[in-house]
Amino acid sequence: NELEDTEEILRSPFRKISKERRKNLTRKKYDDPVFLRKAEFLAIQNHNASKTLLETQEAFILHCAIGCRIGDFQKMTMDNISVSEDGIPYIHYLPEKTRDSQNDNKEVQTPLVRFAYDIIMRTKLEMPILKYPSGKSGYNKKIKKLLEEAGINRKVPVFDTEQGTNNYIPLYEAASSKLARKTHVDMMSKVQVDLYAAGLHKKGSDAVNRYTKLELMDDFALLNAAFD
Repeated sequence: NELEDTEEILRSPFRKISKERRKNLTRKKYDDPVFLRKAEFLAIQNHNASKTLLETQEAFILHCAIGCRIGDFQKMTMDNISVSEDGIPYIHYLPEKTRDSQNDNKEVQTPLVRFAYDIIMRTKLEMPILKYPSGKSGYNKKIKKLLEEAGINRKVPVFDTEQGTNNYIPLYEAASSKLARKTHVDMMSKVQVDLYAAGLHKKGSDAVNRYTKLELMDDFALLNAAFD
């Protein structure tokens, strides 16, 4: 429409596409979720990594424990670490992607399980590998190498847009920094009882969230259960 308005083109080639077809063409389709199973995460955590992957190993398992986006992870410093009145260490930050669309300035607060706390205290969140997520020797590339070295080769589906079918590849080939976030979400969801499981309210009911909320102590208990 903008090209038409500025007379860069005479007529939009999309004019004859119906609203329904346009909706289907622009609809976002998601692949099957790819995440590390708990046993796979523990295998990576306990893996005797080669010298060139030690920093990647620490960064990645910490990333899984925090579950933030890579952009937020890169910017974290010791100023993002606090301790609650109950003595629970946690990391807090305003997520960059959604910060401007939030109705308030409420931070994400994620409790730190022991191994995450130990890594932070040891590194002070100074991890050079995070400066370069992409590239031949960047964080994403080294995550793939770490998982391959640890034997994380379960076949997972990845959609091929040209063929229109799923290709099954070893998990380490599909790995990136996003895998840490997906793993965190999956592991947390599997230790939390579904809010609607009791059948007291229909899914989406405002009452469920109005009657209760997870506090930092609850999150800490769930994280400890999720990560053993």
